[in-house]
Amino acid sequence: MSEDEVLAVIRRHPEAIVEALEGRPEFLAGLILKLAPWDRFATKDDIKMLIDLFNRRFEELTRYSEKRFEELTRSIDRRFEDMNKRFEEVNNRFEDMNRRFEDINNRFEDMNKRFEDVNNRFEDMNKRFEDLRYYVDKRVGLVEKLLVGFNIPILTGIIIMLIRLFTG
Repeated sequence: MSEDEVLAVIRRHPEAIVEALEGRPEFLAGLILKLAPWDRFATKDDIKMLIDLFNRRFEELTRYSEKRFEELTRSIDRRFEDMNKRFEEVNNRFEDMNRRFEDINNRFEDMNKRFEDVNNRFEDMNKRFEDLRYYVDKRVGLVEKLLVGFNIPILTGIIIMLIRLFTG
């Protein structure tokens, strides 16, 4: 049997390898002893040294991260303070604008009152003109009556004088 045929059988039936190793466990232990690089395995001292190294690195990282966290916290606090100051400035500006608009509104209300006063004065003047017109119309009517009343006797007198002048 060729090597490829053996590999094909093993691939189709991997349980055969398990049965063979269970039947001869010393073969597996020998294989592991031959394949393992025993000169490269770590000793207890090596493992303690690694643990100490990891602990020191972890402590360094912890200190660094705490320091960095404090720096970031201070930086964020400063930024929030700056933002708070800016917000207060913007709020003050809006309050100033609101006061200005209130002043403008008060001025418009004052102008509206003045216009109402002027309107009332014009209404009073209009009433006075109507009263004057009525009075003038009454007086002019009287003058017209007087003129008409005076003109008839004057005209009759002139006509009589002319008639006497030419007839006489």
